[in-house]
Order: sequence, then C-alpha cells, then structure tokens
Amino acid sequence: MMMLPAVGGRSPLFALSVSAGLVLVFIFGFMAWQSPPRMSFPHGSSHTDLSLANQKADVSISEVIRLLYQNMKTAPTEPFIREPNGSHIALPPNPRYKKTMGSDILILDLETRPLKSTDDFKKGNYDWRNINHVSGGIFNHYTYALVHGYDYKFVHAHEFEDRHATWIKPSALANHIKNYKFIVFLDADAAFRFLHVPIEWMLNYWDIKPHHSFVMAKDPWTAAEPQYNSDRFNRSLTNTGFMVVQNNENTMPILKAWHECPEDVRYANCSQWKQPKFHEQSAFGEYIRYDYEQYVKELDCGEANGYPGLEVNNCQGKFVRHYWFEKHLVKKDFHENIMNAITLPIQKIFAENIGGVIVQQEKNVIDA
Repeated sequence: MMMLPAVGGRSPLFALSVSAGLVLVFIFGFMAWQSPPRMSFPHGSSHTDLSLANQKADVSISEVIRLLYQNMKTAPTEPFIREPNGSHIALPPNPRYKKTMGSDILILDLETRPLKSTDDFKKGNYDWRNINHVSGGIFNHYTYALVHGYDYKFVHAHEFEDRHATWIKPSALANHIKNYKFIVFLDADAAFRFLHVPIEWMLNYWDIKPHHSFVMAKDPWTAAEPQYNSDRFNRSLTNTGFMVVQNNENTMPILKAWHECPEDVRYANCSQWKQPKFHEQSAFGEYIRYDYEQYVKELDCGEANGYPGLEVNNCQGKFVRHYWFEKHLVKKDFHENIMNAITLPIQKIFAENIGGVIVQQEKNVIDA
C-alpha cells in the first residue's frame, strides 16, 4: 500500500489524482526496471489512456504489488526461507503442495465494524499515519492476497442480537468454503509476517493433509496458571484469530455444529459462551474439537499466534502474528514488509549501478 501525504482539506478528487499518478509512476518504473521487450496493456492495446476516468484503482494496485513482489515471492517448495536476522527456516522433505493454488484460496476478513479509514478517505482525509490497527491488519491481508493471486473478500456482517460479534465466523466460513479449496481467515489484529511467503509453503511446513478440515494455533498456556486460555480439562484453547479451513467432507458438519452450538441442542450448556470470553473460541475448544479431533490440526502457539516479546510457550508468531495487546504493531509489520519490497529494486540500482548513478572519483581534486 502506497504511503501518501496528508491531504488536509483538499478534495477527494485531488487525493485520488495524486494516488493514481503515483501508482502509474510505480507501474512504469518497475516495468522499465524489468526491461521487457514491449510493455503490454489490457485488451491488447499498445498504448494507455492516462485519463483518470479510464483508470481502475484495484487493477492498478494489483499490478504494482505484482511487480514489487514478483522477484521476491517464495515458491511452495522452496527449501528454506530466510529470517531477517539471517537464520533460516527449512521446509521438511516431500512437500505435498507443489504449485500455487491462486484463486482456489480465499483470504477472508470478517467485520461488523465499518473501516474508519474508509470514512476518512471519502472525506479526503486519508493518512496512513492515522489509520487504526483494524485497517492496518486488513491492508496486510488484502496485499497478501494480491501478492499471491488469491481471492479476497471483506465480509461486513450484521451483529447477532443474542451473542458476541465474533460468532459470525462459523456461518461466514460455511457460506464461502464450497467455492474454494482453502479459506485463510485472520482477525484484524493478526497479520502475515512474511508477505512474500505463500500459504502453500506454510501448509507444506505444517504438514497439512487432505483430511485436516481446520488448522489453528494454540493459545499460550502454562501449568502454573492453567485457568488462563484453557478448557475445562486444562487443555490449551486453539485461537480462532487465524484459521486455515480446508474444503473436505468433514468441514461443513464441523461448521454447522459450531454455528449451532449456542442453541444447546447438541452440546448442553454451550449457550454459556454466547457472550463471555472467549465466545466462539471457547465453544470450539470446549466442545467441537472433541467430536472432530482427527480433523483439527493444532499448531504450537509460536507458529501462528502471538508476537515478539512473549515468553510463554515461545509464542512469538513465526509465520502469523496475532497482537492481542500492542495492536498498533500490526501497522509496523505491514510497513516493514512494504518498505522491504519497495527498497529492494532501489538497492538493485545502487548494487548494479543501473543508469550510471554511481560515479567513481579517482582523485579528490577540483577539475580544471
């Protein structure tokens, strides 16, 4: 996502014009950097109309993101990925997912809240520095979908009258899973740590098999304080802030049982979780997973939950970070990912002296 200066009291049209102009600069700049024999345009045209009326923001930003990440993306079977500190995370042998699945994967956001940043944008007041963690997280998820060619949906759901808003998850997942091989859902305060690493690589790393309907990470838990983040058996709950849902024969029965759990038909006293923490998460942990144990892959907390600085269970978000507290750090993660993508081709210019930007001064004298 491009960082724009504050537009103050200027009109939304002015802000949109600036945005469109910067997008086009990126497109032409990165296409030139790639040095293709000929620039291609939609519908076979050999030229582009620069008028604002003929530009679509979603198409333009898709092209920008594609170009930014096309030389950074990790293949599903890449032997390892590199951490910022120089260490490596190695992929286990015999990966199952060898090709990218593209639009067979849906990245899903669910919200009952409107995006404040959208309201600001419509007023001509959008400023990256002022958006909250909700928009920051959603921008992360949407950008991730663009990088890898996945489908993306933002479902704006009505709230329940009798239960907490997070209960929208089971029905929304059920309504969309039939159209996809996988749905990847994240809470707004959760973020992909590496935008360039596809979900297929993670599925290989976690050894996700065809019978796994749900993939979730555990919450932090210690025997010293078993009353926190645990079910009635003192077993760590799985966190529903990040879920990979696979379309198989067991998925819909699980989602139906979960959605209907608060009605106390199949599970007596599940209605206790209509409002108290942790709502649908507690219901899943207390009841659902015990009936469908073999179809739920539980990851260690540190794999896809928590964030740096948390010591319990080393829960520091190796691949997906979930900022239950310190929610503002969602924006920081996104910012660092995007800046890495933008500055890499800039570094290439200096490393390879493209365009002769580096001039050797052999003698420190003033030429006559």
